[in-house]
Amino acid sequence: MKKIPVKLKKYEEYLRSTEKPANEITFKCGSTLPWESKCGGCPYLEKEEDYPRDGEGKPMMFLAQINLDDMPPLEDFPEHGLLQFYIGDDDYFGGDSDCKVIYIPEYKKDAGALIKENPFENDYMGYTPFSDEGKMEFNPKTMFIGADCREFEEKFKDKVSDSEWDALYHLCYPEGCLVGGYPLFVQQTPPYYDDGKFDVLLLQLDVEDECGIMFGDSGNCVFLISKEDLKNRNFDNVQYEWQCC
Repeated sequence: MKKIPVKLKKYEEYLRSTEKPANEITFKCGSTLPWESKCGGCPYLEKEEDYPRDGEGKPMMFLAQINLDDMPPLEDFPEHGLLQFYIGDDDYFGGDSDCKVIYIPEYKKDAGALIKENPFENDYMGYTPFSDEGKMEFNPKTMFIGADCREFEEKFKDKVSDSEWDALYHLCYPEGCLVGGYPLFVQQTPPYYDDGKFDVLLLQLDVEDECGIMFGDSGNCVFLISKEDLKNRNFDNVQYEWQCC
């Protein structure tokens, strides 16, 4: 159970009511197998023609892959298969184009039957928001309501002392690389999140040293989906956003 500082004990009941499970991601830099959880490298790919392209037919940039069999289970998430994350290949990390999240329910653990190197990595037009390929490892945790949430401000802004506000903000600041839990928006919270339309965090990639992850100037990215779409395994309507300082 996540600890609450003594000075915030008066808010414990509320904070506990907002708890969400999440998986914190750490990385180990190095080459990966096609079906492993990873940042960069080669996605699970049986045929080159399966590689996703944008609306103009240009290959997208492979960002990350989650092997759900290796991740501690989260409510409504598939427990098996692969989730792949692609963004537009441009100088804005796909900020001006659509993302693609692909769910692969069944996969082979047979390197000989799979493409071993990303066929388009050397042709990317833009810079990748990471410097090195790396394998993901997952650690379950719980998170209190994110300090970026409108409800957090409505509950605490100008209603607690300055020292309590600082302690609450620190306790609820949703930094780090995550699946599930609460997202971090470096500049501003988009309305579709505050409105609750996209309320599940599929993936957050935050500033990270091992694989050199960074979006812009100390920025991060988030992929959000609605609870219903996640339950229905429909990944066609995902919101992707990155922000920086």
